[in-house]
Amino acid sequence: MIAHRGASGYLPESTLPAKALAAGMGADYVEHDVVMTRDDRLLINHDLWLDNVSDVAERFPGRERADGHFYVIDFDLDEILSLSVTERFTVVDGRAVAVFPDRFPVWQSHFAFHTLEDEIEFLQGLRHSSGRDVGMFTELKSPWFHEQEGKDLSAAVYDVLARYGYRTPESRCRVMSFDAHALQRIRAEVGPAAGVDVPLTQLICRTEGHETYERMPDGTWENYDYDWMLQPGGMERIREWADGIGPDVRMLLRHGEPMAAGELAGWAHDAGLYVTPWTVRADDLPHCAPSLQALVRLLADECAVEGIITDFPDLVIEALA
Repeated sequence: MIAHRGASGYLPESTLPAKALAAGMGADYVEHDVVMTRDDRLLINHDLWLDNVSDVAERFPGRERADGHFYVIDFDLDEILSLSVTERFTVVDGRAVAVFPDRFPVWQSHFAFHTLEDEIEFLQGLRHSSGRDVGMFTELKSPWFHEQEGKDLSAAVYDVLARYGYRTPESRCRVMSFDAHALQRIRAEVGPAAGVDVPLTQLICRTEGHETYERMPDGTWENYDYDWMLQPGGMERIREWADGIGPDVRMLLRHGEPMAAGELAGWAHDAGLYVTPWTVRADDLPHCAPSLQALVRLLADECAVEGIITDFPDLVIEALA
């Protein structure tokens, strides 16, 4: 069971308290996203930007880009660490409104950002003090964007993994990305250069989500087409550079047949790939799932997934039991 951004159903996502709660609930792994700061530090944060989870707009007015976002890559780490973090929100009529109203209240208590190194040292310290060896699902957040900005996110992350001893498939670390080109480069170049060989997960989403862009031969960037991954033969191609897939959980449900397993998990297993779908949320279930427990049973029994990425680790563990 993989705790998505920690136990983010109960505490603000991606914070160390959320990771601690997930570990206490019995999570096997914690998932985190890694982005780079202006001064080349590795920050744990789900988005490429800082707004909607912090007070950056109030602390650094005028630092947003044309799209209105305050990008991590435009700030030094010490500036980011000075910010306060809260539950994810949107701004409605000038007021912060929680995206998930029944989760931890917006702007209550105190939370902060932290680095990849901070999280690794936290997990390794927890292993020393408790004996619980909680692993990491490390997502490289938009390597293509960092490439556009002149930064090599993959190499930077792999340097940290090597320094902290995450070098082999048994190291309790898996690296994920939606960026297939980045994973291919990791398999061929970045991993061997760093002496790191941990399992790679190809994350899959819908093409219309514009999650990834790829550089074309003429130097332009175009939206990446994921459709081929969802067709027969797609899993065999992915197996050339990845060890598993991480599809949207809804991709494992056959359209029009509520709670009936789709073909994608079977194709992946036939190709020798593990399957770890995202994201099971008790407060945002697929329409065909009558309950979190029913969804977990489908994923575990009919789809035979190897792991479940969730905001609610305790509920998934209970359902699996």
